[in-house]
Amino acid sequence: MSRARFAFAAHPDAIADLRELPDEMRDLALLELQNLVHGSDDCLPLKGRLAGFHKVYVDPSVSYRMVIQFRPAPPTSHHKREIYLVAAGSRKDYAVYRAAHLRTGPHQGTETASASEARVQAARSRSRSPHAVDQPTAVPATPPAAVQPAAAASRKVPQR
Repeated sequence: MSRARFAFAAHPDAIADLRELPDEMRDLALLELQNLVHGSDDCLPLKGRLAGFHKVYVDPSVSYRMVIQFRPAPPTSHHKREIYLVAAGSRKDYAVYRAAHLRTGPHQGTETASASEARVQAARSRSRSPHAVDQPTAVPATPPAAVQPAAAASRKVPQR
């Protein structure tokens, strides 16, 4: 067996998740974790609320999943990075993803709020001039009907 490329750590509830898996699924999950620690990249990045985490298929029918995170290893480790197991369980009704989100909730909720705020600010900046934010919008003194003939007259091409 080759030397491990990554350290391993797990959320305490993720260890309980592994214990609760059916025996065959637990064996497959442990084998997948061993492969990951030794350098396998057999995982896919997650999006949305779990951005920054990865999903790992446990069984061939992909009914069971694990949610992991690649993160810096503690200073006392011989490794620079570690595989952090967040949750393991059934994909049915997104149970494993809900568990992972609850375990990472406060940290992820802050990032999601910040990302949402950034999107709102970006949308606002595209729709208006940055100078318009502090200044009230001007209301034309003349009714639009009075302005319309002047605008139409300016579009006329001079006759030769």
